[in-house]
Amino acid sequence: MKEIISTRQIQLGMFVTELDRPWLETPFLLQGFLVDDAAQLAELQQYCATVTIDRSRSIGPHYAAVRYKVDGRHPDRASRPAAAVKTAPDSFYTVCRTLREKPPRRGANKTVPQIFGHDNQSQLEAELLYSAPLVDDVKNKLQSIRQSVDANISDKIKAVVGLVAEMAESIERNPDAMIWLTRLRSSDEYSYDHAVDVSVHLMVLSRFLGMPATTVELLGQVGLMQDIGKINLPESLLRKQEALTDEELALMRSHVASSIEILLDQPDFSHEALSIIGSHHERIDGSGYPRRIQGEKLGLHAELAGLIDCYCAMLRQRAYCSAVSSQHALEQLMAMRDKKFRAPLVDQLIQCIGLYPIGTLVELNSGEVGVVIQQNQVRRLKPRVMIVLGPDKSIERRPRTLDLIMEPATGTGVPYHIVRSLPMDAYGINPADFYLG
Repeated sequence: MKEIISTRQIQLGMFVTELDRPWLETPFLLQGFLVDDAAQLAELQQYCATVTIDRSRSIGPHYAAVRYKVDGRHPDRASRPAAAVKTAPDSFYTVCRTLREKPPRRGANKTVPQIFGHDNQSQLEAELLYSAPLVDDVKNKLQSIRQSVDANISDKIKAVVGLVAEMAESIERNPDAMIWLTRLRSSDEYSYDHAVDVSVHLMVLSRFLGMPATTVELLGQVGLMQDIGKINLPESLLRKQEALTDEELALMRSHVASSIEILLDQPDFSHEALSIIGSHHERIDGSGYPRRIQGEKLGLHAELAGLIDCYCAMLRQRAYCSAVSSQHALEQLMAMRDKKFRAPLVDQLIQCIGLYPIGTLVELNSGEVGVVIQQNQVRRLKPRVMIVLGPDKSIERRPRTLDLIMEPATGTGVPYHIVRSLPMDAYGINPADFYLG
């Protein structure tokens, strides 16, 4: 429940979602935060005349539950609701997690890991187990495309694209689970990992932006296939660590045209999908390729595809570049606002992903290393963390969880807090060793 109020009306415990001026012109670190001290209150009144608050994310006397209807009825009178229509778009996922039944398991019989330290299976746990074989299936089919000859490549492309609908359904049930799975099921093959990363993040962001299901699925297909033309490039070029020569750079960039050529005769790819794929390396300042499209001539979907491609590429280890943390990647994208990408799209990605996305490795002030297993939608600097490495960076054989919003104390009595986020392969950690073995 959102409303615009004067900053003279703002009180402690209210959650601020929007300002009447750009966030970068203010001292606030996060786009969306809980007002919990007098200093923040004074700064809001200094920089803004009005702000938008969200009652559903406020606390204390300022909290008000989201009002929504289920099948035209009040939720209290809906016995087994299947879907929810609500007024506040940013709480869509919360409603889905609450109302949807747990999905059946997709893969082989497995024991559900008690990663949250309680007996009840969480929605996240159920979705991780259900969709893990799906992610593996997608990556295996992507790998088979590279090994195909021209005669049967069409069937293999059709098979992998056919899985996008299932991925979209998983994202609708629990977007955090699918994002986490892109990290848990790493194959150590950048091309396949990156394709799934882009597809999943594009679908998550487009749903966050309120796009229709058909568009979400379209962008999921685009994400998987936008670099398919690289199968025509020599492996030595893809793995080269030194700077590319002008000739090698031109050859590398030719993958865009190759992707279009491969997909042109595929019945599952519309003209719109091909147009997005052909433009996902373009940038609003005209510095992209292959056509140096500028400004509004670059469509929204193509710009989203390029933004996600850029973000996901930074998270993975590449032959010529080390992986960075999600926080560092978002900081680099912030520097590209209104240069490479339109500022509102960068801002929406940050709002969607959060400072510490689920699955992010973080280092705590105790020296311990943990993985974010649950975001806190109100106090986003205080997520729930599973400790995987001790202060000496040795493996914790019995990982424990810390809910930072409860301000648990370290051995010295100081409350735990996150010092920094880490790349997904920091300290040689293999996430799958901890979660989905």
